Amino acid sequence: MQTASANPNFTYLVAAVQRAGTDIVNALTAAGPLTVFAPTNQAFINAGFPTIASIQAADPNALKPILLYHAVGARVFSSDLTEGAQPTTAGGGKVTITLSGGAKVKGNSNPSASNIVATDIVTTNGVIHVIDRVLLP
Repeated sequence: MQTASANPNFTYLVAAVQRAGTDIVNALTAAGPLTVFAPTNQAFINAGFPTIASIQAADPNALKPILLYHAVGARVFSSDLTEGAQPTTAGGGKVTITLSGGAKVKGNSNPSASNIVATDIVTTNGVIHVIDRVLLP
């Protein structure tokens, strides 16, 4: 959370985590290790949250499973990503990793995969990979 809060590309993500409540904040600030697929502000806008105010007005119970779906309970660097891998998320679901044509991650309810646009941002409790779509369980 500290790393995300310091990055202006993650203001929507930080707002969503804060709106979802202390359970989510605690999950993402735990000792780890964690890997977070962090959607950019534009990813949230494309997912139907045109402003920070729209995130602040969202149902926290709807945000919780989506946010937990972006975290994996292991430190997974880009060099550890393998074609077809399906890591289990903090919310219990699985995402699918593809490497053909560039690294991507897909949520079960996403029509197409999200590009992993930046990798291996090391934090005190894990690693962040920046993605261009919000993952949907």
